[in-house]
Amino acid sequence: MTNIPNYVSSQVELHFADYYHHFKEFQISPTYRPYWDKCMEAVQDRELLSHIMFCNDLFHIPPVKTFLLYYEQDFVSITGREDAALELFVKKAIGAFWGMVFKFVLGYQGQESVSVSLNQKFFVRTATWFFPPSENTAPKSEQQ
Repeated sequence: MTNIPNYVSSQVELHFADYYHHFKEFQISPTYRPYWDKCMEAVQDRELLSHIMFCNDLFHIPPVKTFLLYYEQDFVSITGREDAALELFVKKAIGAFWGMVFKFVLGYQGQESVSVSLNQKFFVRTATWFFPPSENTAPKSEQQ
């Protein structure tokens, strides 16, 4: 696969609503379009996507956290709030988006919800990191 960002974005665009029925409005509603577009922008940016994957794979930092912090000022603008507070549906939909990318497009095999402590901005308490395809087992911390 020579062009991973194009592959990822096309797969998400085509199949998101199939895998995440409850969040299809996130993809199609004009109300949520700025958030959807920002997610799509992220997966189409080869360098950013590689950083998101690197943070997930090596440091177990959830893609949602890396994504939100990278686009912090954009979300301040989108929400019109200095704290970029996101409504519950948007938070869950962004999580579903990144779940789609990692589980169904990139083939990651497992996941773990962890604290992300985004309490000053976004108000996201937990998010999921994904086990890379070569790590079909639980994290070493859970194996002991």
